[in-house]
Amino acid sequence: MALADLLETKNAQRTLAAVVSGALHLTIFIIAFVLGGTQDGIGSNEESFAQLVLIEAPEVDRAEGIELRPVEPMQAAALPAEISIAPPELPLPASEAVRSEPADAEITPPDIPTQPQPAVVALVTPPEATFLASIQEQTSLPQRLAKLAEELQNKPETPLQWEQDGKQYTARMVWERARDGTALDRVVAEVSASDHGKLMSTRIMLKRLAFSQFTQVVDRWDPMVQLHDDVIVGRFHSNSQFNVYHDSRVGPKFLGKVTTAARSFEMSARGRGRQSDIFAGGIETHTNRINLPQSLQPFAWAPYDPEARIHQLTDDTRIRFFADGSYMWRTSNAPGSGYLNKPSEHPVYFVGNMGSTLYVQGVVAGNILVYSPTKIVIEDDLTYANDPRRDPSSRDYLGLVSDRYIEIASPGMTGPGDLTIHAAIFAGRRFVVRDIDHPRSATLKIFGSLSAGSLSASEPRYATEIEYDNRFEQRRPPGFPMTTRFEAEGWNGQWVKSSERMADDML
Repeated sequence: MALADLLETKNAQRTLAAVVSGALHLTIFIIAFVLGGTQDGIGSNEESFAQLVLIEAPEVDRAEGIELRPVEPMQAAALPAEISIAPPELPLPASEAVRSEPADAEITPPDIPTQPQPAVVALVTPPEATFLASIQEQTSLPQRLAKLAEELQNKPETPLQWEQDGKQYTARMVWERARDGTALDRVVAEVSASDHGKLMSTRIMLKRLAFSQFTQVVDRWDPMVQLHDDVIVGRFHSNSQFNVYHDSRVGPKFLGKVTTAARSFEMSARGRGRQSDIFAGGIETHTNRINLPQSLQPFAWAPYDPEARIHQLTDDTRIRFFADGSYMWRTSNAPGSGYLNKPSEHPVYFVGNMGSTLYVQGVVAGNILVYSPTKIVIEDDLTYANDPRRDPSSRDYLGLVSDRYIEIASPGMTGPGDLTIHAAIFAGRRFVVRDIDHPRSATLKIFGSLSAGSLSASEPRYATEIEYDNRFEQRRPPGFPMTTRFEAEGWNGQWVKSSERMADDML
């Protein structure tokens, strides 16, 4: 037989053997699948299985007298169609996924190429052009606005226009009333200016000054009273001429700005003394008056507060405060007393009736106002539980307000030594120190403020020191009266360039 015929014959044999083997395997698989559950050796609860048995064809890989090289394995895709026979697979439910890994193996999701994100381009707004006001304007503009706010309290919608140093100014006042009895009224002044065709705008904040923001305010100075051995730290104002006396030993010291509506003040001296040593913060005469209000009733100066605690006192009453926030009161002319050990986070008001005198002393913890239409008498030290000079976070405030008199009790009641008062005091008619001829051995120390229609002398019983409570710049005791004066809270002196439309919108 020729070699080519031999190879052809052998190839045919191989093909036939492969077909027979595949058919046999398929038959065995079907039998095992159908009858596997009932064969001996397989329990009814065991899983059926099929074992694929490969049967060799002995002649397939041998040729007579010829050594053939081993056939390289072929890829399934390269096999002829007629010999690419595979056992049929059973269909799986649609919800199943074909898995080659164990059921509990973690499947790593395939890497999905991410689409490049477009770069985010930030829109940069060019800074607004700003202009610094002149030194003169930084002073004059807030002062003018403060004066306008004082004049227009009852006409808040009045349009404002004026010219100064070649500039045309327009302004609009936005009024913000105090939200509670301890806050201050404020005004936002929105101002535009035109300077040789250049339009500019700015905003200046103003606050209404409470009487507690002055260390001392006196309406009518008693000509028999002189400021001598006195130290006043903070603002001082008098609506009338006041008297200053210094000698070689001692003299008054004003450590804040002094203003008076009078054209001058009266100074008496023995020995040498310089005015600058007395008025360290400067003095200004012929200023506007600070008129005292007609009504001092606290609820005329505080919006309604449903959380406030109000004690209405119909008779003469002694009130004593304690450092834990509790207090007690005792009525003098009628039986009855009270004690309340419930400190309050909200304002507490003691309101006396006409004709009643309220006597006070103790250690105050909380936010308290004592008001009498007639008289308040301070019988002993009246201090804060937390002195704000040592504890800036102190929330203790006390206001003493009377339409007529506030007095310092006689030495038999206050005792010897210094008398210390932490409070904002307002005596509509007069602040009085009793028995001033008592041999002087002490100092009356007030930390807060003192406003009065007039003052009695305190010497020789007391030298006087009045130190301002800086917290009053932002808050006041509840219901404490306010002045008609306004003051700029702060202005950086910056104008912002604006379009004509922006300037019109501000107004």
